[in-house]
Amino acid sequence: MSSTLLRRTTFLVPDAEKAAQFYQTVFGWKVWYDNHVAADYRMPPSGAPDGAKVRLIMLESADPNLGKLGMMSYLEPPLDVGVLQKRSMVRMGEPILVMNTDDIDGVYQRARQAGATIVTKPFDWTVPGHDGKTVNLRSISLFDPNGIYLEISQR
Repeated sequence: MSSTLLRRTTFLVPDAEKAAQFYQTVFGWKVWYDNHVAADYRMPPSGAPDGAKVRLIMLESADPNLGKLGMMSYLEPPLDVGVLQKRSMVRMGEPILVMNTDDIDGVYQRARQAGATIVTKPFDWTVPGHDGKTVNLRSISLFDPNGIYLEISQR
């Protein structure tokens, strides 16, 4: 079987620029790509006409090869943009963005100030590592302003 590389995760959001700004403010990520493009009606299957104009912003985290995150918005949205509601639970089939940081308390403060819905304040816990050894973590969880769920930990 051939190897498959995960390039990035992209979220459909009402406003790509505002969504990207949250990740720039809270995590210090940089814009790697920002363009207006014509979407193919098949990818993603949104119901938009072929060639619908979208804005796609890709952010780069601390590692230039891993951790690309895309925010895409239709310039004339074909979708219900009701995702901006305050949320407290994930739903089946939703992604969970899992991140590591060396500044959990700073991330927590910046996320609160940037409009995140905090699920858990920083707390300490342990999990079994892939090698069976105990991993000590300090973690938070939150929903970004678009309702995307994140878990952030510091070892």
